[in-house]
Amino acid sequence: MNEQKSGRGIIPWPWNLAVCVVIVLGTGYWIGYLFSALLGAAFLAWQRKLQPGMPEGGYCLEKTRKRISYLGLAVLLLFLGICVSVYGWMESQTDRASWDSMVYIKLVVSGIGGIGLILAGLYEGYAALRDSFWPEKSTLARSIRSQLPYPDEGSEVKKLFAIVDKDIKENGLWFDSIAVGREWILGDSASYIPRIRIFFGRDEIKCRTSNGHTRSTRIIELYILDDRKQTHIFSLRNPNELPQLLNCIQLRAPEALCRPYRELAKWRGKTEQEWNQMLQDYRLRQGTRETDEFLTTQAGNFFNS
Repeated sequence: MNEQKSGRGIIPWPWNLAVCVVIVLGTGYWIGYLFSALLGAAFLAWQRKLQPGMPEGGYCLEKTRKRISYLGLAVLLLFLGICVSVYGWMESQTDRASWDSMVYIKLVVSGIGGIGLILAGLYEGYAALRDSFWPEKSTLARSIRSQLPYPDEGSEVKKLFAIVDKDIKENGLWFDSIAVGREWILGDSASYIPRIRIFFGRDEIKCRTSNGHTRSTRIIELYILDDRKQTHIFSLRNPNELPQLLNCIQLRAPEALCRPYRELAKWRGKTEQEWNQMLQDYRLRQGTRETDEFLTTQAGNFFNS
């Protein structure tokens, strides 16, 4: 793969992020941090506009670099974990003579919750830095490597990413932040299309009630089960993109089954014998299609000769 050269005015990564931070911090005091954040976002959008097509380094490398944004989530989890832990510590300092069962429950929940949130924050921070600055160890690189016929042959990250980048560049269709090529689906991880056996679209609204207030969250996801019964999950933001994404995958993997999300647990729970039967049915459908295509081609050649 030939990497594109940066155009005039483009600041390479990670210096573009450094400039964005300087803009936000430097102008936040004067115009407010909300407007300075919008100004920083506008700067990054302008940088992307200067370089249309494949980003510098390729699509895969851009995906791993964007993982740096998860540092914000890591900081939030650490903050919440510290707050919960401090709350538990303050409760433990009260007079034990007045403790009832609810106090003990609060102490247990705050202790476990605080430690859990802190550990989750540390992991998210580690994963964000690892994926951004050491892409050869990233989740995306490992997902691509694990699906190659001979994983050891694609160990070098540049060659590994080039396999997917070439397919996305030549054949890719974009649905939200997910690209579907002829052989690969690219999101935060990757899925090899010839390995897809069943896929599911999820569009659900989850409601939670707390202190009389109801909050709803819309979950839009693509789930894929490959021939090894491994699960690949891709998240979307735009619900209108999901049906088109499912249709595209059905065209690129015609023998794969598209099933409702409510059946995911059932397919995951298939016994080895049931799963092997599904794989056999897949090969039968594939063989039938290839035979039909061959006969159609031969018939066309016969009448055209």
